[in-house]
Amino acid sequence: MVSYALPFLDFGTWNIIYQLVLVCLCVMVTKKLSASYAFSIVVTILFGFFLNFMKATLADLPKSAELDLVYIVVAHVLLFFGVSFFMRCYIPLLPVDLFIRDVVITYRIKYKVMKTTFDLTCIALSAVICYLALGTIVDLGLGTLVSAFVTGYFVAFITTKVYDRYFEFVPLTRIAERLLSDDAPCKAKTGDIE
Repeated sequence: MVSYALPFLDFGTWNIIYQLVLVCLCVMVTKKLSASYAFSIVVTILFGFFLNFMKATLADLPKSAELDLVYIVVAHVLLFFGVSFFMRCYIPLLPVDLFIRDVVITYRIKYKVMKTTFDLTCIALSAVICYLALGTIVDLGLGTLVSAFVTGYFVAFITTKVYDRYFEFVPLTRIAERLLSDDAPCKAKTGDIE
């Protein structure tokens, strides 16, 4: 929404700024600084550029109500499994997921509750920013609201019922293990993620 309200920077650049603000918030809220935060910043910059590339690439997809529904379902299934995967492995997280994970671990909040609360807060802030800047709300539809309510639940379900049950995630290198060992463990107790 900020990219609509303040279009002098593109969507990917605003996403990088948003994610960097979340790293700062994560440090303030958890009162710690770890190596994974530095890696998260690198991932954020790459992600911002990738967002701009994908936005341009996907702009030409055919559009219809039926296809929009297919896009939403496919995107959400990939999102649920992707976030679950990142939560259980030693790959640096984007700050948004890092923030949620570390708040869950630090304050012993259920993941699905924290994720849903965070997503709804972001949607509300987006709507306010967009309305104040443009006098209307754009790109916040039913799919966005459904996503905010179900993502935390499905990520927690996939993490505990699929990944924790059938897979064991271990770092590929000793360097990855050492860099992330001082961090809140990527594999938090099952009760923390449910």
